[in-house]
Amino acid sequence: MLSVKRRVLLVDDDARTVRLLARLLTEDGFEVEVSTDGAHALARLSAGAAPDVLITDLRMPHVDGLEVARHARSLNPSIPVFIVTGYPEMISRIEDVLPPIAHVFPKPLAYPELTAAMRSAGEHHGSNS
Repeated sequence: MLSVKRRVLLVDDDARTVRLLARLLTEDGFEVEVSTDGAHALARLSAGAAPDVLITDLRMPHVDGLEVARHARSLNPSIPVFIVTGYPEMISRIEDVLPPIAHVFPKPLAYPELTAAMRSAGEHHGSNS
């Protein structure tokens, strides 16, 4: 169980996927902010309080998930990044580009694995206070 709600920025251009994942994360105790566009996510990251976690789809029009992740990392080098992709051949390339805390999940997403990784990342990065 989460003692403090971790703020998640969830970025995916598929409205149905983002609604479902946001609902599940909220039910599991996360505070979720949604962006359905990579460009909007970049603006959000620059304008407001940084999220504790970034979950982003890889392939989106205009600005892809790697660019969103790079921008998030430029603002907070230790932010846990979770990339979801329907392109499994990209997984090893993503992990090389965004070490050390990039977790890549193929679609269809195994939700229990995602939340377990998020909680594990929180234990490693949320205990600095």
